Amino acid sequence: MMVRIIAISLLFSLLIGCTMPRIILLNDPLDSRQHNDLGLSYQQRGEYDLAVREFERAADLDRKWALPLFNLGNLHAARGEWKLAAGNFRAALRCDPASAEAMNNLAWVLLKAGDDKEALRWSEQAVKTDTSQPAFLDTLAEVQIAIHDYSAARLTVERALSVGSDPALMKSLGEKKILLDNVP
Repeated sequence: MMVRIIAISLLFSLLIGCTMPRIILLNDPLDSRQHNDLGLSYQQRGEYDLAVREFERAADLDRKWALPLFNLGNLHAARGEWKLAAGNFRAALRCDPASAEAMNNLAWVLLKAGDDKEALRWSEQAVKTDTSQPAFLDTLAEVQIAIHDYSAARLTVERALSVGSDPALMKSLGEKKILLDNVP
């Protein structure tokens, strides 16, 4: 009889122990910059879902920091997810309204998404904000070509060629100039 009572008591204790709620507190030791850097590392390795998670975590930890949103926009753009990328670049611009890089990249994804009018507006703003970047001028020329403003595109390409130094970009701009010189 005593064995039976002990067995029932043990069984009852095990059942209660198994059903007791447990609270587990997890502490994230990384700050927003470390999450952003981890996102960049994942992106370089092609682990895009993990990169997205880290960029989003970095943005959540520091809601005033534009860089993780900008990086998230670049990741979505690289994957051809134009609307997601545009949303991320817009969010980055809310954090840092003077970011010419975010303006330029927003213009690029809007162009890819077929919104030429808004792409032109953002591209012109990027060039106006930072006049020294030939890549921004290249984006503006692409938008001008898309809206069939070839004379403006010619001038923009020439301006980009005069301030550029990156060999790959200079080659691309040179090829673009040749094509534009053959368009009425």
